[in-house]
Amino acid sequence: MMKIFNSLFVLLILALSGCTQWEKGGATQLDRERDSAECKAIGYERHSPDIVTDFEFSYQDKYKSCEKGKNGCDKGYRYEKEPEFKTVQKDRNASARNAVIDACMYKRGWHEQTHYWPPF
Repeated sequence: MMKIFNSLFVLLILALSGCTQWEKGGATQLDRERDSAECKAIGYERHSPDIVTDFEFSYQDKYKSCEKGKNGCDKGYRYEKEPEFKTVQKDRNASARNAVIDACMYKRGWHEQTHYWPPF
């Protein structure tokens, strides 16, 4: 029963997934690529990458095998919380740069269109 549920869940996610792309009536793919490249150049010129390194801390459940029936081990395994540290890099200007790129594309007459699979 669980396999059926998992399969249906995956199918539902796939059915609702889609991709968004820039579209403009009468424009070709070459037109889109040219305008996109020019808008990206403007975006990067105004808001160049500003990469910062940050540290993230969290607790993660880690699988541990144990002897069944001893020390509170009911199943032969248990999950224990362990601290986890991650180093992440973020671009502080990404949001502003993307806003400039989007505004540039809209100004040139493009709009974003989401296409779903399968088409409804």
